[in-house]
Amino acid sequence: MSFFNMYLTFSHKMIPFVKMLWIVMAAVIVFHAAPVKASYVGTPFEGERPRVFDLHVGMAYYDIGMASGGRFGIPIVHNGFVPRINNSVYINFGADFYLVRYRNEAHGALGIPIALHWEFYFSEKWSAYGEAGINIFFHPSLFQGDGWTRSPERWIAGSIGGRFHINEAVALTLHVGNPYSSFGVLFKF
Repeated sequence: MSFFNMYLTFSHKMIPFVKMLWIVMAAVIVFHAAPVKASYVGTPFEGERPRVFDLHVGMAYYDIGMASGGRFGIPIVHNGFVPRINNSVYINFGADFYLVRYRNEAHGALGIPIALHWEFYFSEKWSAYGEAGINIFFHPSLFQGDGWTRSPERWIAGSIGGRFHINEAVALTLHVGNPYSSFGVLFKF
């Protein structure tokens, strides 16, 4: 039995654990939320935003359901599209790895997301964002020599999310979107 087929059996047992993880994360966010200073979100940012690298793991909505990856973010508008508030705009790109079913077996697939990321900062600890873009998806059929397989639902990348900034260098990220939802760690440099 291959690793991927063992994972198929194991993944169905993991679904309750993953749901519980999402519930715990939501509870931490709700009960740990610091009061928002009205002046923080309303104060325009001065200076330069850091570049970021995000490592994440999540659940995909298609096939087997596992996904993970990493993304780089480069600020393109340091004080965002609305200069009166504290916001920023990044261009994000990276690589995502999926576990998908092909020929009744589990195989790896690759996605290359490219997205516009608009983030709003509510306090020193909390921010929220939206992303929209494309996800260039390479189905396992391509790697098996069977040519290109259409997967249009996986080519649309979009999400909303929130971040808890632990300090000036690290943040926890939770996002819900397409082609998957994830939890991750963001590093600022």
